[in-house]
Amino acid sequence: MNKLLIIILVISIIGNFIGLFVLYKYFGAKRSIGYVRDELQRTNNRVEDLTEVLDRMYPRRMVFLHHSVGRGMLYEGGLRDSLLEMGVLVKGATYGDEIGQKTDICDWLPKFQRDMDRILTFKAHPDRYYSDNTSNDIVMFKSCFPNSDIGGDGQAPGNPLSTERTMANYRATFEKLGEEMRRYPERLYIYVTAPPLVPESTTDENAARALDFNRWLIDEYLPRYERESGLANLVVFDLFSVLADENGKLKESFRRSTHGDSHPNIDGSKAAAAAFMQFFRPVWDRWQTKVHV
Repeated sequence: MNKLLIIILVISIIGNFIGLFVLYKYFGAKRSIGYVRDELQRTNNRVEDLTEVLDRMYPRRMVFLHHSVGRGMLYEGGLRDSLLEMGVLVKGATYGDEIGQKTDICDWLPKFQRDMDRILTFKAHPDRYYSDNTSNDIVMFKSCFPNSDIGGDGQAPGNPLSTERTMANYRATFEKLGEEMRRYPERLYIYVTAPPLVPESTTDENAARALDFNRWLIDEYLPRYERESGLANLVVFDLFSVLADENGKLKESFRRSTHGDSHPNIDGSKAAAAAFMQFFRPVWDRWQTKVHV
């Protein structure tokens, strides 16, 4: 009988802790929402001007250049909320934004050469920019899944501006991108590898090249960039490996029901967001320590 009472008491205590935690999270969220609402009313702003309030609330800012898979990570996967909990306000530059319109591998070099000022001062969609000294601390950029269909090895040294998807051209792009990122040592750059395609949209050979390119980025290019530049302002999140099966194709459990659709489903977006946060937290801790020394 005494054992039964002890078990009931323990269950009751655990239940109370869980209930208190849920209430804490609920009222914490309500307080945040209430604060934003009150701020909007106090400043007579419209709901569209929510960014103005968020910019005052959050000390760090990320601009994420992406298309639809990135949107799935941010919203379906919950990445935006997870970053907010860390104090990082993420703004998506995507379709409809000049700096987010083109995101193929061949687009990155001219974009970084021509538009870095706008990337760093991007405020909100569509095409809103800071007019004061405010800027983004983190630049995250990702190409969409067609870029994982690498059709050949190509010929070295490659052409970073070519639309032909070859290993040589992709490598040439990052060799030149490194020169641009060295110019902004105080910014953290995060490259997100292009996600995999469904089996009907690529070949085994092309998918294998995508895997090899991503390995080259992480195992060869990134250490060399850090060694030659003396900087640690570039990291690579391997989204491809999170979403791909052993053949380099989108995992069956992450596929949508529509034939030929390489967009990950909700489970894929959640898995991608969770893997990114596991990757990002230690990266961000190290970076903040570095920039505040």
